[in-house]
Amino acid sequence: MTIALAMIAALVIWWASTVLIIYLDGLKPETFKYSFAGASVVMAASLYGLWATAGDVSLTGAYLAFTFGLLAWGWQEVSFYMGIVTGPRKTPCPPDCKGWRHFGHAIQTSLYHELAIIASAVVVVALTWGQPNQIGTWTFMILWWMHQSAKLNVFLGVRNLNEEFIPEHLAFIKGFLNKKAMNLLFPFSVTISTVITVWLAQAAFASDAPAEQAGYSFLTAMMALAILEHWMLVLPMPAGTLWSPGLKSRGEIRPFVAEIVVGFLGAGKTTFLKRLLQEADPAEKTVVLVNDFGELGIDAGLLSGNGSDVVELPNGCICCSLRGDVTTRLRKVLQEMHPDRVLIEPSGVADIAALVGVLETPEIKPHVRETRLWTVIDASAFLADYARLRDHFEVQARIAPAFIVNKTDLVAGEELAAVIDTLAGLNPDASVFTARHGKLTDASLPAAPVLVRSANAHHHDDHDHGHDHQHDHGHSHAREALGFENFSMTLDAPLPPAVLRPLLERIAAGAHGRVVRLKGVVPGSAGWLKFDIAGGRVSIAAHAPREDETARVMIIGEALERTDLQDAFDHVGRPVPRLVAIA
Repeated sequence: MTIALAMIAALVIWWASTVLIIYLDGLKPETFKYSFAGASVVMAASLYGLWATAGDVSLTGAYLAFTFGLLAWGWQEVSFYMGIVTGPRKTPCPPDCKGWRHFGHAIQTSLYHELAIIASAVVVVALTWGQPNQIGTWTFMILWWMHQSAKLNVFLGVRNLNEEFIPEHLAFIKGFLNKKAMNLLFPFSVTISTVITVWLAQAAFASDAPAEQAGYSFLTAMMALAILEHWMLVLPMPAGTLWSPGLKSRGEIRPFVAEIVVGFLGAGKTTFLKRLLQEADPAEKTVVLVNDFGELGIDAGLLSGNGSDVVELPNGCICCSLRGDVTTRLRKVLQEMHPDRVLIEPSGVADIAALVGVLETPEIKPHVRETRLWTVIDASAFLADYARLRDHFEVQARIAPAFIVNKTDLVAGEELAAVIDTLAGLNPDASVFTARHGKLTDASLPAAPVLVRSANAHHHDDHDHGHDHQHDHGHSHAREALGFENFSMTLDAPLPPAVLRPLLERIAAGAHGRVVRLKGVVPGSAGWLKFDIAGGRVSIAAHAPREDETARVMIIGEALERTDLQDAFDHVGRPVPRLVAIA
């Protein structure tokens, strides 16, 4: 009975303290100073308690020593996950960081924390040195072992990373987690833990003294939990469910429908998304997440005023890396805005499989009622684009349940048939709808949800490398994806259509490099204009600006002559000296 009660007590105290720490770490940062102060008081009381019980060999002394050892460890967890005691590095690795350099950066993210653990362990050992009751000391040491072993295993690679428990202010450490079935350290970790657990259990059953039975039972329970935690890292199971009550502090997330509109540059994603918003149920709370492949976003402004909240994602988030920035931003939107429906428009050069994978992450997936994926195709440019970027289109087509073949008014019937036949060859299971200006020509949008098939099997990266291509968002005006560079600039002077159109025609003809996509907004002679180049065609239309609208243009292409482009927009119609290009 003594052994059973001690094990139950160990499990309850460990679980409750872990959930409490997760809950406190998920509160708003302004509460951390109070939580940390409270944890520090508990730490001081625990150290005193360890000293006071070190000579107590009674059953009560065993219970108290175990509790004090566990609470002393709790300070280590609180200080780290609140971001108070971490390390000198607070950014993820660059994309090319691997091997020992990557490992060194990982150490830097928690160096001060590890030193604090060592200092605390020295204090704990000193306070109980030479005394008969070592239960508290060994409890602290076992928790340290659990921490170090689990940390190394998630760095080397495990199936379940449990990233949902990492607070937003520590999102950078996600770049040091590896996702794979198992790593070479795992069998050693489990074997060593199992041997120690068996030895402790034998010692508990071999003793006749209740205090010793309880003490060894506490330690047996903690080692058994270490083994369980390790297996939960690699087995296909909802490993985080055990601690999910601790996530309540991060806000409730309402179940929502996710709808993703993808397509290559200039295919008409924003226009189609506007159609979706026009047909949306006004009773539903709709939020739009939009990302441009450029420093000065355009699409967020074009979508504003359509009965939804528009959230602009940080530049580059869907171009390259997804797991960190987009997951964090989406979770924040879900917690603060409580949408019924989330529409996502990524850049035309996005990794779509990775984006769909964001919706499969543990912190998001339980709240997704259904997912739609619309792949918009520019009928007038598809054949030429496919010839140059076959791999890109094949990856997109493989996970596309529905194609929207847009701009059908710009192609002859034979060319349209060739486009549709090509898409059918790439994915014969996908539905194909034709559209003009984003509006379906022969049918309404399907009433039934278009469910996305799992994209994980098709994702060419699958995060095996572990650091998710995190990158520094403090970039210059030029960025690259699929071999394209991007150039963004603000515009200082109004451009009336009579001046703007000839300029755009020259740019579309290749006067300053090969422009694949250009879009912008600017005041005209009588009102604001939106303009773009897509598929080599120029268009200019009226634009209703936001209150804080800035005249700007974003250009994507190859071998762009950025200095000439800057001058062309700054000096169009005005023979003034050349300006220095934006770097």
